[in-house]
Amino acid sequence: MATHRFSVLIGVASVFLGLETAPVHAQARPGVESEISGQTQGSPLAEQKDDAAAEALRSLYVAGGLTSTQAVNQIVATSPDLDRTKTLLLDAKGGAMQAMSGLVPRLELLGRYSRLSPVDNSGVFSVPNPADPGETLEVPFDFPSLTQQLASDATLIYSFTDSLAEALPAYRAAKKNKISAAYQIEAERNNVAFAARQAYYEFARAEAGLGVANFALEAAESQRKETESLVQAGSAARVDLLRVEAQQEAARVAVERANFGLQVATRSLQALMHTEELPTLGEDLSEPVDGVPTQPESALKERAFRERPDLRALRAYVEASKHQLRSAIGGKLPDLLIRGSAQYSNPNLRVFPQQERFAATWEAGAVIRWAPNDTVRAQGRSKQLQAELERAHADVIALQDAIRVEVAEGYHGMLAARSAIESARLGLSAAREGYRVTREQLQAGIVNTTTLLQAQSELIRAQVDVVESAIGLRIAKAQLLRAIGEMP
Repeated sequence: MATHRFSVLIGVASVFLGLETAPVHAQARPGVESEISGQTQGSPLAEQKDDAAAEALRSLYVAGGLTSTQAVNQIVATSPDLDRTKTLLLDAKGGAMQAMSGLVPRLELLGRYSRLSPVDNSGVFSVPNPADPGETLEVPFDFPSLTQQLASDATLIYSFTDSLAEALPAYRAAKKNKISAAYQIEAERNNVAFAARQAYYEFARAEAGLGVANFALEAAESQRKETESLVQAGSAARVDLLRVEAQQEAARVAVERANFGLQVATRSLQALMHTEELPTLGEDLSEPVDGVPTQPESALKERAFRERPDLRALRAYVEASKHQLRSAIGGKLPDLLIRGSAQYSNPNLRVFPQQERFAATWEAGAVIRWAPNDTVRAQGRSKQLQAELERAHADVIALQDAIRVEVAEGYHGMLAARSAIESARLGLSAAREGYRVTREQLQAGIVNTTTLLQAQSELIRAQVDVVESAIGLRIAKAQLLRAIGEMP
């Protein structure tokens, strides 16, 4: 892969320059230039007369390589940040289940075994004497004392205050939190996708940068050889050779720095994709960029206000906060509840005298209760929630302001990127022609090597501008899509 990358990058640089040098061959790929002359084999591209910028950008392309869309899909699928955000939805679902439990009557089931202390149930009681109403008779009695009890209880309680004033608003808040969590997940997905696009195009920029640096080194080495010949022939001064040698060393350092940048960009992309496979540039940067929104800035801004998932998440959070505030206010009210229970026990303590057998009893009633402490606590909680609600309103306004700026940056960034790519193409053509003319003038003895080195520097800058403009246009598109709420 490294040999192929080096040969392709040298070919890219040579296409940029367009000089009559020995052809540099890369691995055979359908539809990709196999020689510096720009001829293709087995592709209709051979019949097209693209400019040097398009040919050079196309030469970076590797058939079957990694595209930006593939990189985005893999990074989104393996992003830990997105996985962490997805847990918000699980939290919201759990909150909804908890709140929903307060809407239905509370059922308590109890089974118990008790060991009772023995008691003396013997004694006497007086009854009228049937024979003599003026007298009483003492009648002894002795009831059994049971010391073990098995019981089962079922109790059903329904609190009108808890259910209608607290649980119902809390349930509505939880449902809004679920909606907010879903929007937050969508917003994080857009952020991850945008970061993935940036990482991919940073890799592409580093690939092209290494190619340009290698071209500069090759050109410097070639120029050094020519200058040596001119010095030996007496047509150039020794100082010209020293300048060229310094330029060659600077080019060698630039290659090392460019290679370092490529390694960093490659590792960054691999880390985001969670893979050890070395990427290759499978996207043709010479292709036109489509799918760019064509609406005016004002329409894009309104679209962003309407569709940005992070803004929609925040608005849903505001609605949830309102319901939570209503739930807290409901906690200040007295609690009205109804209660019913049934018991099946042996012995049943309501049965007299006690008998060692199971008996069923029931009870029903209504209760109203109020605790001043609960009211004070609910009042404090409502004040905290009111503060959160006001902060959420402020966050909505702040996010709208930020979105307005992001849309403007994306919109005008697209306009600037389109202008830059046209300017870069014209600049490369001019720099190529200037370098060719200066080279011929040097061979004719009209100019010195300093002039040629300046022309070479301009050509290198023009090469970099072409790559930067092609990549900048794609990043600007991703930035604009993210700004209006679409996945880049």
